[in-house]
Amino acid sequence: MSNATDTPTVGGKGNYDESYARFLKAYQDFKGECPKGVTLKLQKTGARYNLLLQFKQPPTGKRLPKTANLECTPQGVIDGVKKAKLVSEALGTITSASEFWDWYDKTILGKNQIEDNLITYRDIFKQIEDEYFAGYNRNTGRPRSRDIASDLVSYETTKEVFFKLFPNWDEYPSWESFKAMLYIPLQNGEQLVGSKTFKERYYILKAIAEKSPNKDHLLKKLEPIDPKQTQFKKKQRIGIDAFKDWWYSAKQEAYTIKNPRCQSSRHNWLWVTGMAVMYGLRPTEIAAAVNLTKPFVTDDGVIIKALSDPDNQDNYLVLGDYVYFTDAEGRKVSIKTGGRIVAPIPSPEMFKLLELKRPLLPEYSPRKGSKTRTIIGGFDTSFTEKIASMKCPVTQKYAFRRLYNLLGEKYGLPIELRARLMGHSTIVNESKYKTKGIDATLEVLDGCSKLPIPLDVAIERLTALGVDIDSSEAKLFLGVIYQID
Repeated sequence: MSNATDTPTVGGKGNYDESYARFLKAYQDFKGECPKGVTLKLQKTGARYNLLLQFKQPPTGKRLPKTANLECTPQGVIDGVKKAKLVSEALGTITSASEFWDWYDKTILGKNQIEDNLITYRDIFKQIEDEYFAGYNRNTGRPRSRDIASDLVSYETTKEVFFKLFPNWDEYPSWESFKAMLYIPLQNGEQLVGSKTFKERYYILKAIAEKSPNKDHLLKKLEPIDPKQTQFKKKQRIGIDAFKDWWYSAKQEAYTIKNPRCQSSRHNWLWVTGMAVMYGLRPTEIAAAVNLTKPFVTDDGVIIKALSDPDNQDNYLVLGDYVYFTDAEGRKVSIKTGGRIVAPIPSPEMFKLLELKRPLLPEYSPRKGSKTRTIIGGFDTSFTEKIASMKCPVTQKYAFRRLYNLLGEKYGLPIELRARLMGHSTIVNESKYKTKGIDATLEVLDGCSKLPIPLDVAIERLTALGVDIDSSEAKLFLGVIYQID
């Protein structure tokens, strides 16, 4: 082909470069690498040659050539093989004809390529971050803010920690990088599929896919994967008698400690355990109580007495939205389910035993230079460390909330009220806090035997005991107890 007049005209974005023979050799050498069902086709139209892809086209299923934005050059052949593989993969995953051709226009023909190519992982991560901080706390409805330490940590642990698993944020979203991130082995060596981490990775990938140019393709690839969590940490429980025995023993031992500071610390954290059981609180929530030693006045002027007030028989506890300590930058630390008013288990005897009328809230001072995430969980961490040092039978702080829920059921508090006081829904209460098993059932049944009985049954039993129920005194008692006019 030394004579330029003998050189054929070729289609595509541009002509071959130096040698038509070199292009033909590349075509013969590489076309065999195309996947089954999708091939390269060199088609002549008049004096013009075009390099095309040929495959069964949806929805007709007819095998026809289709332009693919390929140059008649060796590089064009290499690009053609890559595009053939993409088309083969798409034909196997995209079931809608219109969806396939939308994908073909964007991915193979490069329509809107400039706009699409600007959307990298970095861009998507920034969108998700901005939307997160423009949103509201799902538990409290409070607007999120970068000025609140808890919101920063929540974003870090639910979003950013997964973004960091992508090695190159300037890449465009692809199934290959999705799959690589999803199946990174767990550091502790435990099984990945079925874990909480696997489920969290899956749903963050769905959120990323929703903002990707190739959204439909990525979502189709994710669809067959089951993210259901099947591995759970065993939930610890502690019975009321076991708790009382441990608490009393630890209290007695505290008095034997000679170091006044260490003794005081032990008494303080034992008080926290009592509050966790009687009010069903997370340890950090106790650090948000605002009426421990002084009354609280609501916006409507209602006065809620201080817990320490000896005349306070209700012993309601008011939780603020934030705890008393901040992070290193002075940002506030919020509690999980927001400020609210809570009531203790209706057991005056146990309330007195645990000495809760004498508030002993521990003083938590974060170490200088501590990271925000460490400070946020610092109070809970200190609680876990202290009860372990006191040889508590359980190590999970939520075991005390489960005991509260069990006691609430035992003393007749309806599930709706228990859930409300604990700051969650009845569904969450049933799934996460209801203690199951024979021992738990026996404790509840034992409590039920001590609950008030119907009026008719009460009259029958009093009569059997020889009480004159027609006497003014008996009528007075029954009237007060059963609210009879």
